[in-house]
Amino acid sequence: MLRPARLLLAVLIVPFALVGCGSGSKEKTIPASKLSKLVLRQNDLPPVFSAFYLGKELGSDVGSLRRDPGRFGRRGGWTARYRRAGSPQTKGPLVIASRADLFADPGGAKKDLDLLARSLRGLPRTKALLPRLGDDAFGIEQRQGSGRLTVVSYSFVWRRANATAAIDANGFVGKFTLGDALALARKQDARLRSFVR
Repeated sequence: MLRPARLLLAVLIVPFALVGCGSGSKEKTIPASKLSKLVLRQNDLPPVFSAFYLGKELGSDVGSLRRDPGRFGRRGGWTARYRRAGSPQTKGPLVIASRADLFADPGGAKKDLDLLARSLRGLPRTKALLPRLGDDAFGIEQRQGSGRLTVVSYSFVWRRANATAAIDANGFVGKFTLGDALALARKQDARLRSFVR
């Protein structure tokens, strides 16, 4: 027969042991079947934008550090590119690229995000940004040109569960802002978040 103190200890330990045995320890992921839905779609953007590429990730999208298509348990990648006509008076972005890669698990996505961030850090004349996106994120701002013809580009890379995502967008300084670029990234991140299971 258990003494009252040992009985109390047994009553306290058993529920905690059962919690550890449940399925709660499995990491949440995005299924591979959702890959094509993880990038910005036409209806996420104003009607002035037209798609000029929507499909599997191209070799030019990955860069030299991420050349291996099977890196870190990668399941595939998807890209969407949009553009519109514009001038230095045009408000908002002129060109947008939205990309996503899926991995077997979040660990693979973490390693891929490290490569994405490293490639952005290696670009010339950049200003580092730390946006609040997904589980981890990094970004940069770049400027080219001068005066009213200066073009500003924003690039954000982030991870959510077992996916990495990226937004690259540009427009004219004073007409396209960091807030505009972050709004695009948050729309894409909402897509990723909606498919995490």
